[in-house]
Amino acid sequence: MRSSALCFRRCLAAALFCLGFATFAEAHPHVFADVSIKIVYDQAGFSGIRNHWVFDEIYSAGMVASVDKNDDGKLSREEGMGLESAILGPLEKNNYYNYVQAGSAFLKVRRISGFEASLVKGKLVLDFVAEFSKPAESDWTMLVVVVADPTNYIQMTSDMENADVESPASIEVEYFADALEGLTLFRAFRSEIEGLYLRYKKK
Repeated sequence: MRSSALCFRRCLAAALFCLGFATFAEAHPHVFADVSIKIVYDQAGFSGIRNHWVFDEIYSAGMVASVDKNDDGKLSREEGMGLESAILGPLEKNNYYNYVQAGSAFLKVRRISGFEASLVKGKLVLDFVAEFSKPAESDWTMLVVVVADPTNYIQMTSDMENADVESPASIEVEYFADALEGLTLFRAFRSEIEGLYLRYKKK
């Protein structure tokens, strides 16, 4: 019985492991993730987005099984680190699904830091910071932040209404969540996706 269950887990892992490397322009989602973010500023200005992704149980089971070396059904810190390259590695070309509009272009993620993977109530949870660099000026700088998969292969439900901001006293920040209607750079995104609108300047 144990061998059959183990075989099933490994087959599921093999199938779902491939999802981390796939990018398909399909409307129907195959993976689901709830996303929350915190916008981070340092003394220079906008410096990153702290991401918190919670995946659905089926995808979670497959990905955990793919790195579960001792077959205990748990996720050690060492095993969890293997998921950074498996899940986030293929997303580098898509800016890790962290889209930040500045004027007529998207900002490029400089690097990923602070990666952690955990298993909470059967769901895979990823925490990481997508680092950016957009210095503050004496006048307002405006950004629009969206965390989503434009292809909808991964349906990412981002809670922008409860997004938070962390900034030093020297940076003044204002923000609100709203629809993306009228923003040309986001025309490929689903209509119901919200963005976080930010403006900031030096005090």
